[in-house]
Amino acid sequence: MDIDKMMIDFSKYLEEKSVQNERDTEKYLLKYMEERNIDPAEVLSSMADADDYDDDYDDDNDEVYKYLELAENASSAKEALKYAKKALELAPENWNVACTVAELSSKTPESLLEKYEQLIAQANAAMERDGWFSEEYIGEFWGFHETRPYMELREAYLDTLVRCDMLKKAMAEAEDLLRLCENDNLGIRYHLMHLYAHFEDEEKALALLKKYDEESSMFLLPLSILYYKLGNLKKAAQYLRILNRRNKDTRRFFEALIIAETEDLFDEIGTFGYQPFTIQELAVALRENPFLFGSTAAYFSWGLRKLKTMKK
Repeated sequence: MDIDKMMIDFSKYLEEKSVQNERDTEKYLLKYMEERNIDPAEVLSSMADADDYDDDYDDDNDEVYKYLELAENASSAKEALKYAKKALELAPENWNVACTVAELSSKTPESLLEKYEQLIAQANAAMERDGWFSEEYIGEFWGFHETRPYMELREAYLDTLVRCDMLKKAMAEAEDLLRLCENDNLGIRYHLMHLYAHFEDEEKALALLKKYDEESSMFLLPLSILYYKLGNLKKAAQYLRILNRRNKDTRRFFEALIIAETEDLFDEIGTFGYQPFTIQELAVALRENPFLFGSTAAYFSWGLRKLKTMKK
C-alpha cells in the first residue's frame, strides 16, 4: 500500500468534514478506511515499513545530523557555521541543511534573500531532474516526504520576503506554494489572506475563502480589515461579529493592540504552536503579518468601539 497517497486522499476526504480535534480525525480515518474497504492492519504495516525506511535513512545520514547537532549546541555563530558547512558537504542537496548554512552566514535579511534565491534555483533543478514537477505531483507536495525540505526552503524564503516588506513578491510566492500544495500543510493561506487584505484585493480574498471554507481567526480578522479599508463598514462589522463569536479573546486582543502591549501578546503564544480561537492565534497573526497590523490603527480603534456594543 502507498501510505503517502492514501494520506493525501484522506486529507481531501477530511476537507469535507467538520474536524474539531484529534478524536474526530481518528473517527473519520476509521470511517474512511471502512468506506474504501481498506484493512487497518495493512495501513499499520505500511506505516511500519515507512518507519523502517526512515530509520535506514537516518543511519545513512548519522554524520550529517551529528554535525547539525554540534551546530545547534555551538558556543558561537562562527563555530555553528563551521559545523553546518561540514554537514552540507556531506549532503549538498539537503535543503534543510542548506537553509541553516544560509541563515548562519547572512548578516542582513537582504543577503539571506539572495542566498535563498540561489538555493531555490538549485533545488528547482534537482526537483526537475527527479521528476517532482510532473503533473501527477503538482498540488500534492508535502504529501511526499521528498518534497518537504523543498517546501520548507520556499516557506523560509516567503517569511524573509515579508520581513523585508517585499510584499508583492511575497504574495506571488505564497500563491505558487499553494499551487504546489493545495492541501496547504504549512498554513500559507493565512499569510496570503493578510496580504490580500493589505492590497485590498477583495476578489482574491473571497476566492481563497471559498477554496478553504473556514472561519479561523486568521481568515476572519484580515477579511474584516479588508472591508474596512474598502469603506464597506457593514461587511467589516459582519466579519468582526463572527470573529468575536468564534474567538472569546477578540476584544482583549484589540485592547492590547491599542495600548501597544504587543510583547505581552507574544508571550501568550505556546511553545509548540497556538490554540485556535484564542488570543494565541491572534498573536501569531500579528507576529507573522506585521505589515497589515502596523498600518491599520484606525481600524482597531473603530473595531474596539464596535466590539463594546456586541454580545457574545
